[in-house]
Amino acid sequence: MAQRPDMRYNMDKHDGESRERSVLSRMRISTHIKAFGLSKVLDYLERDPDANLPKLKEWLERFMERKLPPYYQQIFHSAMSDPSNNWHQLIRSMYSDIDPAILKKLFENFVIHGRVLEWPAQAAAGDWLEKGAPWAALIDAGFPCAQKCRGCGSAICGVQPERGFDSLDQEIAARKARDTHLFIFSGLDPLSREQEVIALCNKHSDCVFAAITPPESISEQLAQDMSRVGNFFPAIRVDGAMDLSEARRAAALLKRYRLPFGVAFRCTSENAHLAASEELYDEAIARGAKFCWFFTCPAYGPEESASLEQMEDIHRRVVAFRKTKPLLTLDFWDGPSPVAGIPERETQKGDASL
Repeated sequence: MAQRPDMRYNMDKHDGESRERSVLSRMRISTHIKAFGLSKVLDYLERDPDANLPKLKEWLERFMERKLPPYYQQIFHSAMSDPSNNWHQLIRSMYSDIDPAILKKLFENFVIHGRVLEWPAQAAAGDWLEKGAPWAALIDAGFPCAQKCRGCGSAICGVQPERGFDSLDQEIAARKARDTHLFIFSGLDPLSREQEVIALCNKHSDCVFAAITPPESISEQLAQDMSRVGNFFPAIRVDGAMDLSEARRAAALLKRYRLPFGVAFRCTSENAHLAASEELYDEAIARGAKFCWFFTCPAYGPEESASLEQMEDIHRRVVAFRKTKPLLTLDFWDGPSPVAGIPERETQKGDASL
């Protein structure tokens, strides 16, 4: 007896879904095997980073699912094998400055739970944007906000309901189910609700959390809680106009506890000449920061934003210092990066922008 067309369709659909689940299952098993191997390599690194960084390089080369372009291959090899390379120095400093248990925790959450090693296969399959989720999510834990920053959706759209712990918990769980495992708390002072933030870190121990926070919110209690949960790191808010004594105090406290942290610099028309300056880089590195975020569209505060010419100048300095300074730097642009407007002769050598 001939099958009904709708039955044939349902059977084909079921077979397709079964094959997809089988492929994903094999992919995840393979990922866990790779993650286990990398975990062993990290154990070697913890014992002797200088001697064993080449082993990490060999492991990554062996399991790299897509070949890197020649320029990035050169960066990769130098970062893993050349002690004079700035990225090598940054990796080495993580093992000298940060608690190894916290480094291992961050690795587990990104690579195993976040399945970072599956990203190339997902991208190659062409379904990352449709079926996946952003690798990070920004959370403002304290609506409504009264700062009235230029261009901010909260200021434009009006008052939004305040999110309590249960609501944030549900939002994180929903995004985590779609493979988002990095959550960044922003707003005026996200750590004004420190207990809730730490409780979320504790409950969602398979995720990584960050907060862009004023230095006054970095306390001894926070440092102790960060050491306990192991999956939270702050970006200390600074700009050229503020007194940096509190930022220096906060950095010293976090460094004493061997905790990961960075800085967030809000770029305005008034302080653009200080953003991405060599003095800023050198002090951040000396204080123990491992990354710096440059916000070129005001993420907080009502001041006038930097001009396009100022943003281009900041961006050029960021790109240049990525070649020499042991500090991970990211810059955020309100629209396309100004590098698009820089003559090709200045970018054709492979200047990478994060």
